[in-house]
Amino acid sequence: MSDQQNLPPNYFYHQLPNGIEMVGQYMPSLNSITFGFQLDAAIIHEPEDKQGLAHLFEYMLFQGTKQKDARALNEAFESLGVRKGASTGWETARVMAQLVNNKFDATLPLMQEILLTPTFPREDLEQMRSIVLQEIRRRDDEPMSRIFDLARANFYRGTALARSALGTSESVQSVQRQDLRDFWRSRYQPNDVLFAIAGKFDWDHVVEQVQALFGDWSGQAATSPEQRPTPTANIALEHQEGKQEHLGLMFPFPHYTDPDYYAALVISEVLGGNMASRLFVEVREKRGLVYGVWAGLSGNKHVGAMRVYAGTTPEQAHECLVVIVNELRKLEQEGITTDELARAKVQLKSENVMRGEGSGSRMGALAHSWWYERKLRTIQEVKEAIDAVSEEQVLGVLRRFSPLDPLTVAAIGPLEREALVGGTL
Repeated sequence: MSDQQNLPPNYFYHQLPNGIEMVGQYMPSLNSITFGFQLDAAIIHEPEDKQGLAHLFEYMLFQGTKQKDARALNEAFESLGVRKGASTGWETARVMAQLVNNKFDATLPLMQEILLTPTFPREDLEQMRSIVLQEIRRRDDEPMSRIFDLARANFYRGTALARSALGTSESVQSVQRQDLRDFWRSRYQPNDVLFAIAGKFDWDHVVEQVQALFGDWSGQAATSPEQRPTPTANIALEHQEGKQEHLGLMFPFPHYTDPDYYAALVISEVLGGNMASRLFVEVREKRGLVYGVWAGLSGNKHVGAMRVYAGTTPEQAHECLVVIVNELRKLEQEGITTDELARAKVQLKSENVMRGEGSGSRMGALAHSWWYERKLRTIQEVKEAIDAVSEEQVLGVLRRFSPLDPLTVAAIGPLEREALVGGTL
């Protein structure tokens, strides 16, 4: 049963009458399944004064349903040997389960209870709130954990993407049971639900079971608000006494659906993706300026970014920033070498193959590619897209997206602006 006949072998798509979309990848060599429900119910959908609600909501979903309290729910999953979980991003949320494939029929009804009949018990709210408040305190005590909260707050300024995933102690304290119920009613609706599954399964049976359990789910979530930030060059400092200076840099770069995404991925790998990368060699190996340095892509539906992190000492922070900026300038002006391109391709293809060996990673990849691209990318397609990247395409990306303009620089540590930046930018 598939609504699209032009899908690759072992890939499936179906849409239920109530709007739920279903995608799947059959992996015959496995005896496991991972399935999940992806929803338009994330950080950007929180009320402005209730930041952190989506993360707290993620915990509260598992605290009981109309049929079972939290203990009975946990025992039901554990008796089946199922790993359950949830994650909340800035634009989407996901509730998922990983299981032996012959436990699917027993697991799906438990997921139906969680999604359609949660109770958000009042007696459990304070316990879950306490856990989130502890997470916030831990984040506030660890500059490495919040450096990109500071960076993204400035990079995505003026949009909901600038929010912290955890919120603040004050905003989380203000969340009440009714807020959780309102969030569930407004965002957990079938028109914005994607069911994804990967592993060894019978597709027709999966469709029948999802239809039987979720086919009567009705309702319409409001259109998700578009987030289109316009990043500008800025420097954000948070003063904290100590013997460390944490640096977080962000600049616009191709997002997941951009035609140059895989070229951007190659650039990220060359810049700071491994121990042979430019930043690791120039900042750490040659000069010993950091204990940690890396670069990686970050993206949302309409905007992408390159992120650079460096952890150093106050005495070396200025030189560290100078070296990083010089490497960004060199990258913009010269691109990458033939050898760097070849090594990056090998590394990225190897990582893609290794990630593709598990049902969990493939389920996530299916959900992500369909949600953003309306396409089911095979592992082979990804390898071919990486192989197709050329030095000329890399230069084209660096002409479209300057690593230095606009550049957001965030720092947490004891240095004042002049001591840190000092004419670097």
